[in-house]
Amino acid sequence: MRNYSLQTTADGSMTLSRDDKQQTYHSRFGAVTESNEVFLRNSNVQQRLELQLPTSVLEIGFGTGLNFLLTARCARNNNCPLTYFGCEILLPPVEIMQQLLAHNTQQCEMEIDRLVTAVTAPESENPTLINDKTTLQLLVGDALKIPLPEAAFHSIYLDAFSQSEDPYFWQPPFLKKLNQALVCDGTLATYSVNRQFRNALEEAGFSWKKLPGPAGKREVIVATRH
Repeated sequence: MRNYSLQTTADGSMTLSRDDKQQTYHSRFGAVTESNEVFLRNSNVQQRLELQLPTSVLEIGFGTGLNFLLTARCARNNNCPLTYFGCEILLPPVEIMQQLLAHNTQQCEMEIDRLVTAVTAPESENPTLINDKTTLQLLVGDALKIPLPEAAFHSIYLDAFSQSEDPYFWQPPFLKKLNQALVCDGTLATYSVNRQFRNALEEAGFSWKKLPGPAGKREVIVATRH
């Protein structure tokens, strides 16, 4: 039985820790700040939604659902269709997810309720309509084994635990799978700048660049499929 605990981060938002992992689910320097800057903005998802361009996102490491909920709110606020696929091998307890999301987001009560429905619903009821613009398909299982459609996603959020905790998500075989799942010129956003990971991106067919990171993280990576 794994134990989970909520922690307040430097920007006032909450993250989650798990007793069998040496890392928190989000940055201790700011959970919501990290989600907004590293994932929504660096992936070009926020920009696409603001331009009302229908957008498809794949997240590896769905975790607490924070990246998803902020993206769904952005889609609703900009009246833009969003299709979201979230992969997670082990979801946190739904009560903890609710508490964290309610603390970290505003005006998202409906989305939180429907996300809870998605988490607890039978697989036959997947995907779930989260708001008028957002559909969520939650894939619970090992992302290494889950088949992904080719050229289906405009952006990927790679938000798995780090190379030391979950090494296979950061190595060429899986990154090649992610590369094939992106549309041409699609983007992969993540928090890691590890040299071994950068080399793996190149081997998997990505080009990459470093961008300034949020508080506590000097640089992050955005990779592109060509």
